Amino acid sequence: MASNLSDSDYTRSVQSLINQVQQNSTRKDSFFELAQVYYTSCQADAGALRICQANLKGAEEYLDTVPENKREYAQQQVKKFQHELKLEEHKQFTDRQHRYKCLANICVNILRLTEGKNQQQTELKSSKLLATLFMLSSTDIGKRQYMHQLFKPLYKAVLSLRLLDKLLAEDKLTNTYITSRFDPATRFSKDQGRYSQFQLDVAIPVIIAALLQDVGMQHPETQRLLKGADGTQDEFRVLDRETRTLLLIINHEQTQDFIKNGIGVSEYEGNDPDKKQLYEKKQANRMKFVFGLLTDAVKPNEDSIGNIIKIPQIYSSFILSTKPIYRFLDLPNVISVLKNSAKHGFICSHACESFIELVGHFPLGLGMLYLLPHKQDDYYYAIVTRLNPKHPNSPTCRRVTSLDCDNEDEKDFTLSEDNNLFYEKPKQHLESLSQEALSTLREIHIRQLSETKLPEYNEGFWNPHRYFSINKQQALWS
Repeated sequence: MASNLSDSDYTRSVQSLINQVQQNSTRKDSFFELAQVYYTSCQADAGALRICQANLKGAEEYLDTVPENKREYAQQQVKKFQHELKLEEHKQFTDRQHRYKCLANICVNILRLTEGKNQQQTELKSSKLLATLFMLSSTDIGKRQYMHQLFKPLYKAVLSLRLLDKLLAEDKLTNTYITSRFDPATRFSKDQGRYSQFQLDVAIPVIIAALLQDVGMQHPETQRLLKGADGTQDEFRVLDRETRTLLLIINHEQTQDFIKNGIGVSEYEGNDPDKKQLYEKKQANRMKFVFGLLTDAVKPNEDSIGNIIKIPQIYSSFILSTKPIYRFLDLPNVISVLKNSAKHGFICSHACESFIELVGHFPLGLGMLYLLPHKQDDYYYAIVTRLNPKHPNSPTCRRVTSLDCDNEDEKDFTLSEDNNLFYEKPKQHLESLSQEALSTLREIHIRQLSETKLPEYNEGFWNPHRYFSINKQQALWS
């Protein structure tokens, strides 16, 4: 955990979900650790299966030619090898189903934390999760890269779901698998614990594709490229182009192998042959959709469904960067990165525009400094708390500091450019204040936020990680 201080129940549930997806544990029971185990054992498992099959085949061939006086022994050998093959197949099937159930549980928990009965509830719940992930992640040296690596798959999956919804609402998707299953009236489930057909057929496959897009990085060969043959190299270093290209190819191939052979699909539990056929068809269609997302995301075109996970991948890799150099002040520049990717045809331009409208210029959970419209000789601290701002440059925020004369009811607001101290013009209003007055204001905010390392007003925004680590200050959506 990023802090030694206590967390709210919600924050603990988020941390639990992170741990379900990826962690470093002795039990090796997070999903990415299960993938790691699969990659290190799949060749041995395939070999064991081949040996069982070869033994059985040899025994059956011997039975066909054996003299009558040795036939009973040959039959026993056939039964023995049939049993061994059955045991090995059952073991490998059980392992696959365990991984499948773990993944299904993660997907259900993501839906539980991010989707409500309607679009409004869903937007609020997703905003809360994304902001929580951002504020939980430490920027301290030695922690940041590791934490960002853990948080990124979940962060990306949630953004992919919300981009999917936005593109559907704007009628910007042409994929028939998605559009034929979409009905605004039945998009979300009205009953807790039950899921709509759209959630089962489309939303969960999108989660799987986004969540597991880089699971192939757990393969021993990709780990060798990242850490070196002796495991001593910095896995977060900047890679040369040749190594990075090879890494991406292996990751893509091994991700698809893991999803197909390491997870597979669930088996129909029942005796109705018609229902079994329908069930297996749905499972196959969902799997095909997942592979379509992953393949299209390698190099999506204007109409490609791969944009649904590719754009959040680019955004997440900037906001939760694992690169050696990370400048908090550069975070709003992610929008320029997205626009540049669209300009060069790496992602769809209209999907990129929709995504920028979805997230705005300021990431959820980012701390903002601002002026009140009617009182511009004071400044205040706030946190970005909602998706879909009225304008990308005007984030929806929750105020977290106040002065004695302030109205506490006005804690949620839209921060306009005219009052946002990220921009130069509003900063000019404070330049006439004395250094003593500014220092007094800063001391008030330091006490309220329990944070001694607050930036000066002219830096434009602040890191709320320390603030959010205190239990009572986590209720930003109440």
